[in-house]
Amino acid sequence: MQGQNIIKPSVKSKTAFAIIIDSESYNHVKAEVEAYRQVVEKDGLGSYIISGYWSSPDQIKKILVELYNDKKQPLEGVVFIGDIPIPMLRDAQHLTSAFKMNQNRNWQQSSVPSDRFYDNFGLKFDFIKQDSIKPLYYYYSLRSDSEQRLNPSIYSARIKPLEKGKTGKYDQLRNYLKKIVNVRTNEKNNIIDNLTIARGHGYNSESRVAWSGEQLALREQLPALFNNGSYVRFMDFDNYWPMKPYWLNEVQRPELDIMLFHHHGSNDYQYINGYKEASDVNTSIDNIKRYLRSKIAPAIKKGKEKEETFKYYTESLDIPREWCEEALDEKLLEQDSIYNLQLDITVADVLKITPNARFVMFDACYNGSFYEDEYIAGAYLFNDGKTIVTQGNTVNTIQDKWPDRYLGLLNYGLRVGQWGKYTQYLETHILGDPTYHFSSNGSLGFDINDVITRHRNDTKFWKKALASTSVDVQCIALRMLYANNNPEISSLLKRTFKESPSMIVRLEALVLLSQLDNNDFIDVLGWATTDSYELIRRYTMDYIPKNGSESLLPFVARAILNDNTSKRIVFKISSGFRMFNLEKLEAELLKQADFQPLYSKDILNQTLKSLKSSLSSRKKDYAVMVDKSAKEKERLQIIAVFRNNPVTDEIETLLSILQDPSDVPSLRWAVAEALGWYDYSYRKTYIVDQLNSISAEEKDPSVQSEITKTINRLIAK
Repeated sequence: MQGQNIIKPSVKSKTAFAIIIDSESYNHVKAEVEAYRQVVEKDGLGSYIISGYWSSPDQIKKILVELYNDKKQPLEGVVFIGDIPIPMLRDAQHLTSAFKMNQNRNWQQSSVPSDRFYDNFGLKFDFIKQDSIKPLYYYYSLRSDSEQRLNPSIYSARIKPLEKGKTGKYDQLRNYLKKIVNVRTNEKNNIIDNLTIARGHGYNSESRVAWSGEQLALREQLPALFNNGSYVRFMDFDNYWPMKPYWLNEVQRPELDIMLFHHHGSNDYQYINGYKEASDVNTSIDNIKRYLRSKIAPAIKKGKEKEETFKYYTESLDIPREWCEEALDEKLLEQDSIYNLQLDITVADVLKITPNARFVMFDACYNGSFYEDEYIAGAYLFNDGKTIVTQGNTVNTIQDKWPDRYLGLLNYGLRVGQWGKYTQYLETHILGDPTYHFSSNGSLGFDINDVITRHRNDTKFWKKALASTSVDVQCIALRMLYANNNPEISSLLKRTFKESPSMIVRLEALVLLSQLDNNDFIDVLGWATTDSYELIRRYTMDYIPKNGSESLLPFVARAILNDNTSKRIVFKISSGFRMFNLEKLEAELLKQADFQPLYSKDILNQTLKSLKSSLSSRKKDYAVMVDKSAKEKERLQIIAVFRNNPVTDEIETLLSILQDPSDVPSLRWAVAEALGWYDYSYRKTYIVDQLNSISAEEKDPSVQSEITKTINRLIAK
């Protein structure tokens, strides 16, 4: 730890917390940092203050590992304040929820900014370079001999001011740290009794079934919120139009504890509304004209020929030429600009208000991009009001995830950083004070922060915790038993799914079983296709095609015929078509449809048409993939599709390419990488055995390394 200024904890505690700050920031906000530490330590968590002129992420990680290994007061978490090096991770896209980009593109865009470098000690990286334009960016490649799953050792968070904020960055830091001290000093007994959840357009296909399912789940997780004296509000994007002012008003309510945002986003936008929805003719025409202006005006400015552009839209949309000509009217374009400002929340909008929700979750792409000059999550923090901590994503994130997992544990005083530790992807980050917590609103008979750190390996304790009245305590107990390799975990999870009255607990059992990927998992997948909880069925329809067991095809056919009013499940089924044995699925559909005489034949025929189209496309693509005379780029593009569509029937085809030393090395590397996405396949063990055999004879070091990484991915917990 030489070269850094280290202030040790001033109180003894079972675990410790570290405040890592750059020396320049510390010189500006020293008093505020020390006041922040006092608040944390008064809460019973001894805290280090470590400042330095940081020259690399490795320098910081080494310190964190040393503190974590201190047996007297081991580190439980860290916060990075100010200009702390930002790891830009490469070759680790399988650790994200959705990010998949060709790494030959701009490195700033094709890398994942992630503090998993710091808080997951089992991940190993090779340093590549420091960015020449953004000196805080440090590029690393995930090594093949690293752990290939996220297994956080500690929690982490960022307190990174906006480069384009209301004031200078040091003033932002100073004011924010004062806000923490003020809120935590004056609200020691603040329980979760005010929560609002808001959903933007396009989120989860705007499925009402998904939306209602989440509301029922929250009642299981936070039952006291639904009692007299508490307040819960659900705000859908189309309750009013535009919804923006209602959201901005809501997040400013002085008593609001938690705001959960579900929407699409970018680093500087929260996307709330689309064009105004209506069935009347005039509104529909206005929407079409506005759409045309949004497409035609930019195209012409970029050099597209006017008449050619007009012709394209008049013919493709069958609309009058006059509507296209309006795209050249500057007054209308100006009106459109004003109109569009009504639709979404921007960083500038947030900086004009006073956000008061103590904790805000952004279930959206890029809202947590702390590496950018401005980012939505930061605008809520570095502002007036009482917002202390947020959660956001640095890159794009999948919609079909479980964003509220373990949320009920916050009701018992769990630190937000601890919650984030168990709900993270590579892109997911806690921003703000990770030690913040609400006052406990119920008795568990134990300290949740203590047991989740110091007793996480105590299987005897977690077995007892399965009897808790809190569904989220039951869930984390299952998670801990799984993590500790309980010998009966598979049968326990199967029995729990079958017998538990809680939709939350059943979902936890399903998710954990997916990691075991055995016959118990296949049995539960069959049951789960008709579960009452929409998110369970949605997860199931994602797992089944990736698992590939043909014994599940009857359940898929039944879901196609009976669950077609749930938009997101329909989407998941259609997305999985490419992975099924389509001839057998078609036969099963026709067989079951005979017993449903009132079923719409139009829907069935459309499904059969989609199956035939998918099969035809698949056969054509795979013929090109194995054709050595085809263009390398075309073959690579087809292989890349397996990352989202690990087709069970084509495992042998992929292995045949990989084990052919005469084929192009870049293609063989791509196949080795693609096989790593078969982590839910019922043939996973077979794949690993074949890869081990190929590895023993492999001569190309790049291909050999990727085979090793894929094996480690497939066998990882």
